[in-house]
Amino acid sequence: MEKINDLDIGTAGEHLVCADLILKGHKAFLSAAGLHYDILTDLNGSLIRIQVKTTRKPSPISLIKDRSKRYLINIRRMGKNGRKEYTEKEVDVFAVVALDIKKIAYIPIKKIQQTMVFRDEKPLNQSKEARYFDDLTFEKAMEEYYESKM
Repeated sequence: MEKINDLDIGTAGEHLVCADLILKGHKAFLSAAGLHYDILTDLNGSLIRIQVKTTRKPSPISLIKDRSKRYLINIRRMGKNGRKEYTEKEVDVFAVVALDIKKIAYIPIKKIQQTMVFRDEKPLNQSKEARYFDDLTFEKAMEEYYESKM
């Protein structure tokens, strides 16, 4: 079997997010190539621009004692060598996709940091700073997005 290239991994993540939104009852559309966002969704008459960031598998983080799956993703930058940052004029929400477990975390742009770590499972000694896929739903991201607009 041929190894899947990074472009195809990104495409798979975009389709997974689009399917997730449609299955939740939202209208979602893949955008044209060359735009700063990958998906548009119509939410109560407002268009929400979603940038998708996809990873194949967890990242090894050697300094952390707990070895549960962690996904380290560089989110904020775009373009060749990450020379430019996404802005609120270009993107409303990010969707972070872990392809190996087929999970998606949705985060409004105001909550995005340069590099972020996401986890699949909550350990017993759960950190308040940790981000978990199951907690970062599209609905929660939309609540936070609209609160930041007020």
